[in-house]
Amino acid sequence: MNPLAPSAPPPTASASQFSPSSSPLHPPSLQHNARVLSSLSTLAACFSGLIAGILGLTNFSGFLLYLLTSLLSALSIASLKCGFDVSKYVPQAHGTGAGGQGTTVSAAGEVRGWKGWVGLLGLGQENLLGFLLFWIGSYALIHVYD
Repeated sequence: MNPLAPSAPPPTASASQFSPSSSPLHPPSLQHNARVLSSLSTLAACFSGLIAGILGLTNFSGFLLYLLTSLLSALSIASLKCGFDVSKYVPQAHGTGAGGQGTTVSAAGEVRGWKGWVGLLGLGQENLLGFLLFWIGSYALIHVYD
């Protein structure tokens, strides 16, 4: 058997790849983007909690710092990596399928850009809890005798 000889012809595109209900996003790229966004938003939340504790911020000023750092990190990711077109890179920008079976495009194929921005902000529960953990811990270690 000759390893340089061509084997089978390349696969052709099937009709299901061009149907309106199929996803326009490449699943491995989608998983990679979700992991990277989750890691970045978690790190931003932890570092902002650390800064809030070191600065001695309390009450709403600490949460305001959390919101500002989330917004700044989302804007920097959107500008540097997405070119401000978050609908191409963030899976939350695409609706769910007509049957609700986990597809990423709605029945009409519409894209909701504002949901992409909400997903890019990373204001989920895991990030908030990381922020609170670092905020309380650093505040308690530094300002224990104030």
